[in-house]
Amino acid sequence: MIQIVNWLLTRKCNLNCDYCAIVKDYEMPISYPSIKHYIKNEMSTKVIIDALAKFKMHNPETFHILYGGEPLLRVDLPDIINYCNDNNIYYTVISNNTPEIQPLITRLFQMTDYVEGFTSSVDPSCMNKNLPDIDRIRKRVEGFKRLKEIQESGKVKDVVAEITVMPDNQHLLYDLVKELSASEIYSDITFVDIAKSSYYDFSNVIEEDELVHPSYELAETLSNMVHDDSLLIHMKDVLLPWMFDTLPSNYDCELELGCHNVTIDADGQMRLCLRIRGELTPMVHVDNLFEDDAKCVTKEYFDLMCMDKRRYCNLCNHSCLMMSKHIDKHGDKEGDLAHKNKREA
Repeated sequence: MIQIVNWLLTRKCNLNCDYCAIVKDYEMPISYPSIKHYIKNEMSTKVIIDALAKFKMHNPETFHILYGGEPLLRVDLPDIINYCNDNNIYYTVISNNTPEIQPLITRLFQMTDYVEGFTSSVDPSCMNKNLPDIDRIRKRVEGFKRLKEIQESGKVKDVVAEITVMPDNQHLLYDLVKELSASEIYSDITFVDIAKSSYYDFSNVIEEDELVHPSYELAETLSNMVHDDSLLIHMKDVLLPWMFDTLPSNYDCELELGCHNVTIDADGQMRLCLRIRGELTPMVHVDNLFEDDAKCVTKEYFDLMCMDKRRYCNLCNHSCLMMSKHIDKHGDKEGDLAHKNKREA
């Protein structure tokens, strides 16, 4: 059963961060479409809403992560959010939250009664210390301040900071999460991952030395975070030990044993996962993902996904896949995935 849906609502973005491959043309010997294709063939509002309705039929608890590019650049995002709100669909919007996007956030707030979840990056430092990318710096330095403003606005039920742990910032992690928690902002913690082959098209990071390796100091930090009840961290009891055990990048989502996580590209074609587009999976459009009753995905989609995984997956360290796999096996007894306890309060 599908627990998490990753939507690349658009490939458009106001930034050009050095680590991101989603908003660039592929420089690789692979027959992937150009960015022009994704912009020209972007999903319509109707395609998205029809698919949301089918996901709701499939699993009422499915959690939707609205990525881009920059999703606020879709003028119909308020319509998508209103549909989710009206139909009790759980979601969060992943935004770069930079100054250029603030008028669009204001517009979103004006056109909706509330936003269920809003997430943006707040990282302790930049990955590339020698050649810092200007867009990367803007995105991260401003992220904390603007998330606090959003939290104080009262328009968002679940404000989340996405923190990427890297070799040069792991020693700052605890203090950052403590400061975010004091502002009633949840933290989503991930570890930097790399493109293990040309098929890992989500990221431009390819250097092995960018990966975080297990150490006694990191183990102690994560253990302290798990046991500190004052820290607001998404699924920390499950994810932090699990991520540590699979460092630096050795997690197997086992999608071939059960489809618990899907990703939809900007043109409506399915991807193997958020990290890998694949070559066979995109033959299926989101319109044709489910059987007629939406109880399960089609055999065609599942078979193509499994073949792509066998061919192109070299494992990763993607926490979204860990969440969906855990919930598919054990359920979401505490409501951690969508912070349902906060909604019901």
